[in-house]
Amino acid sequence: MSLAIDPHKVEAMLLPDGKWYAVADKSFMVDAYEFVEEGKTMGSGGQVQGVPSTGASWRDNMGKRFACPLTAILAFRYS
Repeated sequence: MSLAIDPHKVEAMLLPDGKWYAVADKSFMVDAYEFVEEGKTMGSGGQVQGVPSTGASWRDNMGKRFACPLTAILAFRYS
């Protein structure tokens, strides 16, 4: 059995700073990290030592974009 979390239903996440971060409607996503500069991939998760291969990204209610390693998320609040 797994904890099935629908990314489109995530409302907020608790990060290590102890704060809950709001997630704008259906903006939460999980994917592999890639750092890109001027269209050129500078490094990908799993290829650079210490960079996790999977990250999370979302937009808050003010339209700001956030990204972090998936392992940095301590808890989810979802409907």
